[in-house]
Amino acid sequence: MSSDDETSSGVKFGNISGGIHGSVFAGRDASHVTITLGGQAVRADEEPSEDKLKQLLAEIQAELAELLAQKEALQQVSSAAPFTAQGAEASVKEAAGKVAGEVKSEEARSMQQSLTEATTLLDGILDGAKVAAEKATEVGKAVKPIAEKLAPLVEKLAVASFWVGRLWLGG
Repeated sequence: MSSDDETSSGVKFGNISGGIHGSVFAGRDASHVTITLGGQAVRADEEPSEDKLKQLLAEIQAELAELLAQKEALQQVSSAAPFTAQGAEASVKEAAGKVAGEVKSEEARSMQQSLTEATTLLDGILDGAKVAAEKATEVGKAVKPIAEKLAPLVEKLAVASFWVGRLWLGG
């Protein structure tokens, strides 16, 4: 990624925070992250394929659809959270639509930017959900499942961005 891209995203998990800079995400190398893909654990540093990336993006889209179905819980995080999640969904859809056949480096950079944007949007919701979930109130109880779903979803987005770089940008 260019240095301009490096400042466009931040991710925070617990006491670990950082941005997505090339393959660095949440203060650690994204290549060492393990995600679930097709019900199986997959390390990000495994050789990616276009098919694996398509499957990952399809799973991310399905998880985003489940998240968007929880509109009331999202509104407990903030009144903007449902719309923010819709923005993330649109960014992922845009990226997924470009994964076909021969992908040129310009398209790959655009995909990576869309995935980074989605990560940034969901990270904002995750931060708000974590704060709300810490409260021992009805709102906290309603929001906790959102926070629990968002953390692995943000990791999957980071891995998808990493894979785009490895597949088409020589990363």
